[in-house]
Amino acid sequence: MPRLLNKVAVVTGGADGIGKATCELFAAEGCAVVIADVNVTLGSAVAAEIIARGGRALFVETNVADEAQIIQMVARAVAAFGKINILVNNAAVFVLKGIDATVEEWRQILDVNVVGVSLVSKHVVPEIRKAGGGAIVNLGSISSFIAQPQFVTYNATKAAIATMTRCMALDLAPDKIRVNAVCPGTVWTQIVERLTREKGMDRQAADADPAWGGACMLKRLADTSEIAKAILFLASDDASYITAAHLMVDGGYTAV
Repeated sequence: MPRLLNKVAVVTGGADGIGKATCELFAAEGCAVVIADVNVTLGSAVAAEIIARGGRALFVETNVADEAQIIQMVARAVAAFGKINILVNNAAVFVLKGIDATVEEWRQILDVNVVGVSLVSKHVVPEIRKAGGGAIVNLGSISSFIAQPQFVTYNATKAAIATMTRCMALDLAPDKIRVNAVCPGTVWTQIVERLTREKGMDRQAADADPAWGGACMLKRLADTSEIAKAILFLASDDASYITAAHLMVDGGYTAV
């Protein structure tokens, strides 16, 4: 039996990368997915592909830093599917700066990576309560727990997600809402592909490079589908006794 049969999930940043892989996997597991993203072209295409395969999907253009857009997204989700059971807080921006970051750069990354998670949760949680409970999966990172050179801005936001996950889990447990985080290592997404290509590497070279895939025990980068499977596990009833956890999906990176 599909693990998310008759469930409804909101996935922020669902137009590409980990978010897209999650939407596709959730839909294959019987879930209706609401793709909340700023990229209209890619988000609409993901929804169309899911629908063409017989799934249920809705794309809603959503900037998670804009509370009015979040409110509209939640209203459209409920109007389309009647409820929300699951939230995946995946949307993020990559402002990779050290202590030289400007105020504008700090505001840009905090507004999406931290305040955005809070605002989306604020407006989705009442609907999950109405549905009798459910699950929230936040996207953390290895960057939630380790230091990386010139990553002060990004790592600070992902560290915030780690603590937010614990606090949200505590606050929402009485509502039968589990809150967990998936913490990936380096994943073969569009941004990683671009960064490695700029260094003259293809996927095979990036897997072997000691600064990229070679930095973890498994000696390769993750595929987006591998992160989506971990998100599915925490969102499903298979994880019914798991909350406030941080699932490291990093090929053993943080263990060495």
